[in-house]
Amino acid sequence: MTVVVAFHCSDGIVIAADSMITPTMGNVSVGHHHGQKIQILAGQQVSAFAGDQGQASRFNIMANGGFGPYGDGAGHPIDYPIALTTAVLSDFAMTRIIGNIGVNMILAFPHGESHQCCVFEGNLLQPRLLDADHYYVALGSGKLSADPFLRFLSDTFCQNTQPTVREAIFLSTWVIQHVIDTNPGGCADPIRVSILEKDTAGALSARNLSQDEIAEHKEAIESARQTLRGWRSEISGSTSGEASTPPPAPTGPFLLPQTSDITSEAQVNHPEDEPAENLGQLSQGL
Repeated sequence: MTVVVAFHCSDGIVIAADSMITPTMGNVSVGHHHGQKIQILAGQQVSAFAGDQGQASRFNIMANGGFGPYGDGAGHPIDYPIALTTAVLSDFAMTRIIGNIGVNMILAFPHGESHQCCVFEGNLLQPRLLDADHYYVALGSGKLSADPFLRFLSDTFCQNTQPTVREAIFLSTWVIQHVIDTNPGGCADPIRVSILEKDTAGALSARNLSQDEIAEHKEAIESARQTLRGWRSEISGSTSGEASTPPPAPTGPFLLPQTSDITSEAQVNHPEDEPAENLGQLSQGL
C-alpha cells in the first residue's frame, strides 16, 4: 500500500510519501519493506511513485536523462511531460509492458523561473499539470483514505488560495500520518517530504527534509489536536446551551503563521461552503 501527496504551492512544490514498499509476485504481495518513494533527480527535479517499483525506476532514468532541453523555460510547461511520457511508453514497449503499466508518478520540475508539478496517471501515464485552481493530489492505494482528509484540511486551513511551501509541509505531513494511522500494516513511517523552492540566491532548488524538520510538523499536528480537545471540553462543560469560545491555539516556530480554506482538487471554489465557526477560530490560531 502506498500514499503520495503533492501540493503545487504559491512559492514551490511539496511532495510527501510514506515508506512502505511491497514487493509482489504477480498480483500477490510477498513482503513489506521500508524504502524511498521520493527521489531528487537531475535538473532539480523531484519524483515520487505509487505502484511498480521497477517501472518507477525506469521512468526516473528517462527523466534524469531527458530534462536538459526543457529546463530553460522555452515553450509550454506541458511540453516536457508529454515528451517524457512519449519516451517512457516507447521504452516500456521494448519490453512489452504496454497495457500492463502499474505505476503512477508525480514529477516536480523547474520551467524557467516557474515551478511545475505534473501527475502521470492511468494505464498510459497521461500527464496533467497541477495549477492554481487544482493544486493538490494524492496517489496510491491510500488515496481512498487521503482524499477525504485532504479536503477537510484544505477547507479548514486555506481560503481558496494555494498554500505556501511551509503550510503544505504541515498539511501533507498530517495527511500521510492520517493514512498511516487508519491503515495499519498498509502504509508505514517514516514520512518522507521533499520540496522544490527558491533558495537564498533566488534559484529553484530541490531538497529532502530531515526527520527533525518533519518531527516539528508532527508536533504541530499534536498541538492542533490538543486545541480541538480543549474546545470539546469547553462545550461539554457549558450549561448555557451555547458553545464557549475555544481556547487559543498553541503557538510555536513550526506552526503555520496563518490558515485558511483549501478546496477540493476537482473543484476549488465552493461559495456554498461556509467554514464552521469554531474551526475558523482554530485556523486563525494556527
